[in-house]
Amino acid sequence: MNITAEQAERSHETKSDMMLGVSVLLMVLGSAFVAVRLWCRNLIKSTGRDDIASVLALAFLIACGISVAAMTRYGLGRHDWTLSIDQVALYGRCFWLSVLFYTLSLYFCKMAFLLQYLRIMNVSRMRWVYIGTMIFISIWSPMQVVAISLSCIPLQAFWDPRIKGKCFEHQTLMWYINAIVHIVMDFALIVLPLPIVWRLKLPLSQKFWLSGIFGLGIFTIAISILRLQWLTPEPDITWWNVTAASWSMAELVSGIACSCLPTYKPLLNKVKSLIPSLKYGESTHSLHGVVTDDSGRTIVMTSEDAPYGSRPAVPNSMLTYGTETNITASKSVYTDERKLRKSSKSSIRKGEEC
Repeated sequence: MNITAEQAERSHETKSDMMLGVSVLLMVLGSAFVAVRLWCRNLIKSTGRDDIASVLALAFLIACGISVAAMTRYGLGRHDWTLSIDQVALYGRCFWLSVLFYTLSLYFCKMAFLLQYLRIMNVSRMRWVYIGTMIFISIWSPMQVVAISLSCIPLQAFWDPRIKGKCFEHQTLMWYINAIVHIVMDFALIVLPLPIVWRLKLPLSQKFWLSGIFGLGIFTIAISILRLQWLTPEPDITWWNVTAASWSMAELVSGIACSCLPTYKPLLNKVKSLIPSLKYGESTHSLHGVVTDDSGRTIVMTSEDAPYGSRPAVPNSMLTYGTETNITASKSVYTDERKLRKSSKSSIRKGEEC
């Protein structure tokens, strides 16, 4: 392979070690977020399908990270003119796997959000909106997996330049479309629970606090938007892909973190119990008491930790996102009021008879 004098001077440059360190760090961070989530869920004996989705998102994040780490062995972080044809083929195979695992991790990360929304908002009319969004994501993501699998025919032609095949000519355009769709879906995940929060007659500060919990996904959107500028491959692809791969893995970790952080209330309670100044203080974000929504319906809010899948004593309940707060449409309140009215009426009648 003929190279220029400038290329010869730059042949010694490498980012492989840096990329390896970044991928390992991001895998460790993702694992830590999910591990703390599971610890908190186990602490309150409350685990569900949203937790399983988070574990699967982590599993595919790790698979993506391992693929990226393997890419550093076969040329990622080095200039492509320094690689042999065999190294290029092995790099391309690992790259294809990383794209596949990235897509699957994104899917399960979004499902973790939606499954938890479905879990905590099960009394809301928005339930069908969540189910519809889940159906859309469950159709879109497999379509992307199929597109990745059919990017070249035969597939080996995707990573091995020695194999002649027919490849999809607009691969970069597909990446942009996929990225934009995921950004729109991430924005939808932030917006979907907000109507429920703002219909409750809670103090304004608590509405903002709950909205902030649901709005943590804005960090993932920011990373996804930043990532867009690195989706167009450059000729020196093994050197260029260091930045693109780093942002892609960061996007996955951010999504996992945003889905896990709101479940850390038991951890915060543990920390508060260890700090004397906080142990006897009352949280300004307490959701205890009776509130009503805009329709006038009475809502009783308590701090019960109901296990996932168990049927509440009073129907129409939901578990607020990560705060383990049971929000129940209280039929017992109405029942107690009726009993009081009946007893007062009977007392009046007895008094009149006397």
